[in-house]
Amino acid sequence: MSRGKLKLFASRSGVQFADKLAKELRVKVSSMDTVDFADGETKICLKDSVRGCDVYVVQSCFDPTSKRNVRENFFELLQAGDAFKIAGAAKVTAIIPYHPFSRQDKSTGRECLTASLAARLIENSGFDNVICSDLHSAQMIGFYRDAKIDNLPSSEYLISKFKKHGAKPERFVVIAPDAGGAKRAELYAKELGARPAQAFKIRSSDKANAIEELKVAGLVEGCNLLIVDDMIDTAGSLKRLVEKLRGKNVNEVYVCCAHALLNGNAIQIIKELGVDILTTDSIPRTKEFKAENPWYKEVSLAPLFAKAIHNINNDESVSGLYHDDPKYH
Repeated sequence: MSRGKLKLFASRSGVQFADKLAKELRVKVSSMDTVDFADGETKICLKDSVRGCDVYVVQSCFDPTSKRNVRENFFELLQAGDAFKIAGAAKVTAIIPYHPFSRQDKSTGRECLTASLAARLIENSGFDNVICSDLHSAQMIGFYRDAKIDNLPSSEYLISKFKKHGAKPERFVVIAPDAGGAKRAELYAKELGARPAQAFKIRSSDKANAIEELKVAGLVEGCNLLIVDDMIDTAGSLKRLVEKLRGKNVNEVYVCCAHALLNGNAIQIIKELGVDILTTDSIPRTKEFKAENPWYKEVSLAPLFAKAIHNINNDESVSGLYHDDPKYH
């Protein structure tokens, strides 16, 4: 049974992904404008009726193609949710390929728990569902109480794309950059017919967040290596791991991640390392960026998200889209 007429919208930083979804779903992206005021405030104006409709709005909160920061894009998403509910939408779903603030899922001392705050703000803005991919911390799912969140895994799409490299399984190792990524590495190794390995970060007792030593557990000498992670931010940890592995006389090194944020000096670091990065389109990138950085390889998650949207709109199960990755169930 359908939840109502499906309508797809895009906030300003969600246009690129929404256009891909529209092609998959064979629908049009409905019209919505954002008005900027001189003092920095914004206003959402819906151009299409949504009364009684099942609405999906796309927003890429981290958008390096625009001058808007994460907080601005996030608040714009919240405004959109509120506008849809005021306009009489039956159901409203936030499509957030890369969910912001998911790294701030723990509170030590007098710190804020921003991941929980973000979930409450999304729910209070009128969203009934959230669809994202590869949360940095699956713990964030528990912060949603009223809205249903689906955390879709990109692994099936990334693995399928990577298989085209044709690395020989008997000389092929998949490695996680830290203990938190061990299950992800095991899944990739199983699907690729490879062996898993593990890197361990030994942190300094004197400096917060400083890594004193990096150790690798597992036989990697003479092998082709695939490093898998959920995200690459500044590429500092990636640089240390690649240099560590090359010191062990490995052959080719490949890198795969769900979200390539590439902040700070990340792009220059990756160029100097001479590795290719296979990632998803969860972060918007321009055609110029892709042309200037041939090491950047991308696979689209639009087909995966489109399936989730179709199933939700028809009140069907989404669990079948989780592949066989136990982490995301």
